[in-house]
Order: sequence, then structure tokens, then C-alpha cells
Amino acid sequence: MALVLVATLFRAGNRFVPLMVLEWLALGVLVALVVGWAAGRSGLGAVDSRVRGNDGTARGNGGLVGGHARWHGVALGVLLTAPFWWAGLQLLPVFGPISQVPASTWLSMLAGLPVVACLALPLAANDRQLRALLWAWLGVGVFQAVLGLLQLGFPGLLFDPDYKAPVLGTFGNRNGLANFLTMLLPLLLLNLLGAAPGGRRRRGQPRRWGARWGWGAALLLVVACLLATLSRMGIATGALVVVLALLLWRTVGEAGQGPRVWLLALPALLVGLALLAGGWEWLARFDADRLVADDALRALNRASTWQAAQAFWPWGSGLGTFKLVFPPFQAPELGGWFVNFAHNDYLELLMEGGVLVLPLLLALAVLVVQRLGRLWATRRQGAGPGGWRSADALALAAGLALLAQALHAWVDYPWRIPANAMLGAFMLGVFLRRPGRSSTE
Repeated sequence: MALVLVATLFRAGNRFVPLMVLEWLALGVLVALVVGWAAGRSGLGAVDSRVRGNDGTARGNGGLVGGHARWHGVALGVLLTAPFWWAGLQLLPVFGPISQVPASTWLSMLAGLPVVACLALPLAANDRQLRALLWAWLGVGVFQAVLGLLQLGFPGLLFDPDYKAPVLGTFGNRNGLANFLTMLLPLLLLNLLGAAPGGRRRRGQPRRWGARWGWGAALLLVVACLLATLSRMGIATGALVVVLALLLWRTVGEAGQGPRVWLLALPALLVGLALLAGGWEWLARFDADRLVADDALRALNRASTWQAAQAFWPWGSGLGTFKLVFPPFQAPELGGWFVNFAHNDYLELLMEGGVLVLPLLLALAVLVVQRLGRLWATRRQGAGPGGWRSADALALAAGLALLAQALHAWVDYPWRIPANAMLGAFMLGVFLRRPGRSSTE
């Protein structure tokens, strides 16, 4: 809980002192999880890889299921240990370390501790613990939204009063805040619909309108702050995941009337909040000519990063070395600007990791494809919105959050912001976890 609550306190952990606090907290979490796993008391590694029929019973031969479990165990191990084997290989003293800046690679390995801890937590947590952690993340998000909206009227609340954007929360830039809030939208919507753990309602039970109003207010605060950031990619991905969520959970309300109301009212509500939060400037930022002009410098960065990735292939420049080795490749049109990030996390990872990115992507693909197959096999078998089971609806919400961050990473660097990377890793753990562990385990 402390790890979650501290994640965004100062520039989203993107400074040495708050990052060190996060690393020590994460180290404590990981030690506790490993000790519990060794003692047989932790569910660490409990990925849902079972194959079941429509009646919910396990099917298929033991070799197939066992093979699936082994592959998933290996893939999960690759993800949970990624910062260590990646940095370790690049720091091996074989003919000199591969990393161009070994100290930066060491620091990046340590910075991976909070990310790994946030991935492991949902896998090891029981339902009660997971619910508490989810509420903590949502509480942090609502706090950031309230602070961001207050910054509109009180610029003195900004961490950096000279920054051009009027809304930052405790983040270093508006895009970081926007991505963080966007990832929470599917969870807030799921709680509003009453399907998340602790908030689900069985058919025939009365609605809890007090809780519904509370979740609705939280959703509106987060949406209003997201729009006030004027982050185009944040707003676009936010709108996308909300629409996808409503389509997945389209049987909201009695007699199927809910989706019609939501799908008609939501666009009008979002446009109204956008105009209230950002005025006409909000609309002007989405002008096609302005979009092309504003992306011109980032396009130069992407092209230069691709050249650097080719120059350092196949082993990469070293984890965390981008800003120190990129200047020779920097486009002359950027002048004296110092480029910290590629504004495309995929290219930056390719440049720093080279061929070492492949096992990471393969492991992630194995786990995600299997989980999607499991969701497809058990679709619409529950009493939640859209007929989904509560655990499956929660996995879908986490998957939509991951989709929002994956899209945002094409034009920005959410994986380089500790709080955003931690939330993304947590959502991945929620997406992959085996449901149904009771609070007594």
C-alpha cells in the first residue's frame, strides 16, 4: 500500500530521492513475496493458464495443460526478472561491458524494482488484498484529478510554475498525468457499473445508488482533469477505452436500455466538459495542420532514434543510456535542445536493448495471447455487465488500461515515468492473475 501511495508524490517518482524511496519499498515487497512463495504461502506466479469447458471444468489432456503451465511459468519468470537479466547481460565484463554507460544501466536496473514489485503484487494477492490495492490506485488518481483542477485556478499549486501547461498534478508534464488518469478510466467505469470486486451486484439485488453516485463523481473528476491537461494522445486514448468498455459491457441497466443512454449522453458530456475545462483552445489543438506541425520535431527524434538503434545493433547501447549516447545522432534541426527521451518508448527500448528486447516481447505475447484466449472461452458466462464474470470484467478493464498506455507509448514515454510504469505493470498483473483466491489464503 505504501508503494502505491508514494508512487506519484513528487514528479511521479522521476527524481533520485523519491525513486530511491520507491526502490527500497519495492525491495521490501519483493523480499516478502519471495519468502512467502518459498514457504508456500504466496500465490506468486498464479497465472490463469487453465483450459476449461463451458461448464467451468478443466478439460484437455494433462500434457497439454501441463505444457501450457510450464510455458507460462517461463514467460512470467522472464517478465519478473527482466531488469536483472537485461542489465546483467549488458554489464558482464566479457571484453568490456556492452553498456555504453554502465552506471546508467545499474541505476536503471534498480529503477526496475518498483515495476517488478507492481507486476508481482496482483499475482500474489488474494481478492481482498487486490481490492484494497485497486482502491488505493483509484484514490491516488482522484487526488491527482482534484489537484489538477485546483491548479487551473491556483497556479501556485504547480510543482513547476514556469511550465506552460496549467494542469500537472504532481507529475513533471501533462502527458504523464494524462496517461496515468486514462489508465484508471476503465476501472472507474467498471466500478460505476457495479462489476468490480467488492462492487458487483447480482441480478435481483437492489442497486446501491450512493456508491454509484460516488463512482460517477470520481469518474467525472478524472475525465474533467484529463480534458484540462489538453494532452491530445491522453484524450484520444481515454475516449477510445471508454467506448470500448461500453461496447464490451453493453448490457448495462435493466432490459438492456443502459447502453443507449450511455452512448448518447457520454459524448455530449465529454464535449461539454472539454469546452468548460479548455475552452476553444481544446478544439484548436486537434486541428489537422497543427497536429502535423507539432509532431514534426518528434518525427525527427524518431528517425534519429532508429538510426541509433541500427548503429548499436545487436546488443543495444545499454539500459537507461539514451540521453547520454543520443547527442551524436540528434537531428541538426533541433539545435541546442537536449533530448532526454525518444518520445517513442518502443524505439528507445530497441536502441537500448537491441536483440535483448525479443525475449521480453515473446514472453509478453505468450501470456497476453493465452489470457485473451481464456477470456474468449469464458465470455458472457457471468452476471456482470455484458454478461461477463466479475473477474473477467476486471481483467478486461486492466487490458483496456494497458491498451491506452501501449498506444500512448508510440508518441511519448510513459514507461520512463516511474508512477506510470508501475501502474502499467500492476494492470498487467491484474490482467494475467488467476481469479478466485479467497481472503483466507
